Amino acid sequence: MKLPIVVIMAVLAPPAVLAQPPGLPPAIRAAAEGLSAEQIAWDLAYLASDELRGRNTPSPGFDAAADYLASRLERAGLKPGGDQGTFRQHYELHETRIDTDAAAIEIAGRRFAFGRGFAMRSLASPISAELPVVYVGHGWVIPGRKIDPYAGVDVRGKLVLAHGPRALPRGVEVQQIGRVAIDAETPFVAAAARGAAGVLFITQASELVRWDEIKGQNTVRRELEPNVPSAYAALPITSVLLAPPVTTALLEGEAVTGPTALRVAEQGEFPATFELRKRVRVHLPVSARSVYRPYNVVAILEGSDPTLKDEAVTVFAHLDGAVGSREIAGDAIYNSADDNASGSAATLAIAEQMAAAPRPKRSVVFVWDSGEEQGLWGTRWFVHSPPVPLARVVAHVNVDMIGASRRPGSADTASPLVTERNEVFLIGPRTLSTQAMVLLDRVNESYLKLRFNRQYDTPDSEFFYPRTDAGPFLERGILTIGFTTGIHNRYHLPADEARTLDPAQVHAIARTVLASVWMLGDAAERPGIDQPLPRTVPRHP
Repeated sequence: MKLPIVVIMAVLAPPAVLAQPPGLPPAIRAAAEGLSAEQIAWDLAYLASDELRGRNTPSPGFDAAADYLASRLERAGLKPGGDQGTFRQHYELHETRIDTDAAAIEIAGRRFAFGRGFAMRSLASPISAELPVVYVGHGWVIPGRKIDPYAGVDVRGKLVLAHGPRALPRGVEVQQIGRVAIDAETPFVAAAARGAAGVLFITQASELVRWDEIKGQNTVRRELEPNVPSAYAALPITSVLLAPPVTTALLEGEAVTGPTALRVAEQGEFPATFELRKRVRVHLPVSARSVYRPYNVVAILEGSDPTLKDEAVTVFAHLDGAVGSREIAGDAIYNSADDNASGSAATLAIAEQMAAAPRPKRSVVFVWDSGEEQGLWGTRWFVHSPPVPLARVVAHVNVDMIGASRRPGSADTASPLVTERNEVFLIGPRTLSTQAMVLLDRVNESYLKLRFNRQYDTPDSEFFYPRTDAGPFLERGILTIGFTTGIHNRYHLPADEARTLDPAQVHAIARTVLASVWMLGDAAERPGIDQPLPRTVPRHP
């Protein structure tokens, strides 16, 4: 019996073709077209103004930006998604400072002061005790290479002495993506997991030449309370970098001498693990503790379907900027225009316009988070205490730095890491979800036809994971989709000002994001991850 050609084609067609989403509805096309380029440019200019001084977390500038957003969201009729019926979702941030004047290390009666004798590498908790010390070479655990310097030795409640923290055995490489070590435990993680009290690092020569710079770093810890696991959480153990005289004193009379230890590290050959004969008194007291209550701005657009409105698409743009302290070329204000006033202004316009348009079946949760530049504080708190159950978040859309283009005459004409006008880096769908990739491609082809550059949509890209607000969502198995125009030479500098950006680029990407979010929210089948989650992404609860 002959089958009709349409039946044969249906049988042979791949699932992605069968699941082709419908085109963009006229009403949603009209909503996207209703986004005002002028209003977005005005909002971007305000958020990146000198008055707000970069919107650090926390700061009066951030508060002013949040008030600006909240008043607009309220007028648009969006539902507050924060605490007690407000648009503000607070979290608790604990700040701890080491007392650098009192901090000291004592070895066999000799006292070494902070700054000249050692510097802080990480701060998890104060230490004040006389403790045993266990030398563990490079301190890395790499199961695939059967490397474990902790095997057969107990470091619980003791100090770990290791080279580094970047030292590795000769010929061994560990793939690292940002703070993530693939298939390996860093010395911080390995020591903390085995109950060590702290880590003493035999400082590498590459760090010693920067001693004047590094000795003033890492004396303050700011972290969520309770802590929320993620790649960008604060390091889990207190550690210090030892100056050579301290290393020499520590290893005097031991199985490995100080000069030998300093030499072997450069050669990549490390002695076997051993416990030192002497104990060391480490005094790292805290001089001050402070508690802050920063917050995200959260607004909810309820879906139109009685059942599917319990599911949600989240749309994030971090409101804070990376505010530095260095004056550059006479400018001391880090305006953080592209990073991320551009995404914040665009997301505000999208939220307002979607509130006035026909609603998708699913709800949309808009979030302008805080502390992204510090440690993904706001995003990590959101996944810990979401206004909708995290299991019902079908996709996370991240809008971060969408204002640059290589248009002729622009500040980025010759920047190789920035997209052309009408081009955007799309990150996530190709690696994670065929269904989402097909949907977004179809939306784009039926609308503005931007060039979707998928250069960073690979498991090995920092922009896929763990950088940006997508990380904590991806760690919890949620489909993530990112839009960005890339990194330029003004990144995290005072020169990141609104006047350097391309308003047409922001406008085009904002319209495309609106259309994409609406279609994700209205899809008949729940979007989700339908590809194996890459091994580069650890899972966190």
